[in-house]
Amino acid sequence: MPPPVPLDPHRYLESLQPDRCVLCFLTRSDTHEHLKSLFEECVTDPKSRDNLRDSEGLCRRHAWLAVDLGQSLGLSVIYSDLIQRDLAGLSKKRGLFGKRKPKSCPLCESEKRIDHSHVRHFASAWGHSEALRGAFSKKGVLCLDHLEKTLQEKTAPAHRGSLLETGRRALEPVLKDLNEFLEKQDYHRSREAVGKEGDAWIRAVRMVSGERE
Repeated sequence: MPPPVPLDPHRYLESLQPDRCVLCFLTRSDTHEHLKSLFEECVTDPKSRDNLRDSEGLCRRHAWLAVDLGQSLGLSVIYSDLIQRDLAGLSKKRGLFGKRKPKSCPLCESEKRIDHSHVRHFASAWGHSEALRGAFSKKGVLCLDHLEKTLQEKTAPAHRGSLLETGRRALEPVLKDLNEFLEKQDYHRSREAVGKEGDAWIRAVRMVSGERE
């Protein structure tokens, strides 16, 4: 697969925060937008309805995301159709055991494509934008999963090295604060005030497991 056309790094620059993975954030944001558009289409588009029927609706995570985003009309349309079909099967006393294995959740598949696109374009932007590299070295963060994925993209050795160094610098203070937090759990230091290390365990989860949904 050829490398992507270098993407304007502005979207990455404006999304940088010292306490969140920029690629997790953008993938989540774009997935939310796709979910909204999917639910707008599913009311009138037969193909979207068929895909959701074949997948038994959405997976648990994306179904509850749709609930959180208030997609009441689209959810009502999709799940009334699914429940009606399943009730028809139960009424024939054949149960649900003869059903075909459902296809993958369409939002899961979309999310994978969105994530892969962001990784590729970020790697390209990293190689072409000194502004992005400079800003990222000051306040940018990638979770370990996105750091590894980005490093797997084809980049110049110097740019790969700078990304590795940026990732290392982001991890070191987290580990330092984690150790400080753990030491203060010992009764010898239990009366000491907890400082910035108090949320180190949350930052550690963010770095290793990715951003919260």
